[in-house]
Amino acid sequence: MGDWYPRARYAQLYMVRAWLVVFDDWAEQWGIPPTRVEQLKVDAERAGAALERVNSGLRTPADVVACAVAFDNMATEARFIKRHFLLAPPLRPEHLAMLMLRQPDSTPTPIGPPTVQPAITVAYPGGPHLLRITLAQLAGSDPFDERSDYGHAIFMGIMPQGGATAEQAAGPKRYLMKEPLSGAELLHWRFTRRRRDFVEFDGGESGMRAFFCARYENQKGEHGPWGPIASGVIP
Repeated sequence: MGDWYPRARYAQLYMVRAWLVVFDDWAEQWGIPPTRVEQLKVDAERAGAALERVNSGLRTPADVVACAVAFDNMATEARFIKRHFLLAPPLRPEHLAMLMLRQPDSTPTPIGPPTVQPAITVAYPGGPHLLRITLAQLAGSDPFDERSDYGHAIFMGIMPQGGATAEQAAGPKRYLMKEPLSGAELLHWRFTRRRRDFVEFDGGESGMRAFFCARYENQKGEHGPWGPIASGVIP
């Protein structure tokens, strides 16, 4: 079964905006927190504005990167809502139609847990406080299965120079006191089916080192083994 999320950016915006209209009547009944709906609304507004800027004659390279980041953020929130709240059942066929989602397969093929390990490459796209990560199958791992190896769960941690203080480590960003040995020591950042992603950091994090690790997940949320850790200094 293919991915439910559209490929084209205009189609992504159209779907998310349709969701927001439906959520006005159904979000509470489906148990979607208002904070999630509001975040999706904000992400859609930012993505729409960024796309208009990119399609204008005034765009800059920074606008192109900002547009990619905005659409990635919108996709992350939409996928989270889909995986946690837009399930069938309890949604009925007419609900799925309103949300532009396919009807579930009545005779699904069993899908096993992932066995492939993903590798991450960190690069510098040129913008301040910005890193680009590229994901690929780790050489020598099991054969790729697009059903089991449905998408990447990416984990991230940030370590100040010399390691975080106890106060920084206990803060909301959980800065690292030492270099991590496995992905289990990092915080979940996002789930994505993209092979390339931009990561934007706060200005005060320049000079710190960002660590990344990923593992594949299937559509049931079962995960595979951790891949190797990659890192880069935040520009």
